[in-house]
Amino acid sequence: MNAWQPSTARNGTPAAPWPSRAVRLATHALPAGATRDRYRQEFLAELAWMPERHQARHAAGILSHSLALGSALRGSQPTPLEHEMTRPTKPLLCKTNVHHSWEWATTRDGQRYVRCAHCLKERGQWTGGASMGSFGAGGG
Repeated sequence: MNAWQPSTARNGTPAAPWPSRAVRLATHALPAGATRDRYRQEFLAELAWMPERHQARHAAGILSHSLALGSALRGSQPTPLEHEMTRPTKPLLCKTNVHHSWEWATTRDGQRYVRCAHCLKERGQWTGGASMGSFGAGGG
């Protein structure tokens, strides 16, 4: 299948231009060769059979999962960028340093320290005899 030909199904109706381009872009994340060509043809055939109003949403779904599909086909672990995109984000109040939920924690060697229960940010060094009641005073 030539990359510049419009995709058509048995009914001869081509898929809409934007969804076809999105699917072609998505398949660039797949391993080159017969595998990429096969997936491209299958995805374009799916689009051609769908009503035009559903094609854009379906193409966006294919595009959003193309990196994961490429990793699965290669049998490799996700790249750092893929891992970064799926990692849970820091809570907004922690990110803006407005509020943290401070708690005591212990290292493997038994040292105690204070950290945020949500984002795991460590509180600065304590001087003197800081007690459990004193770490809650003061802002984030």
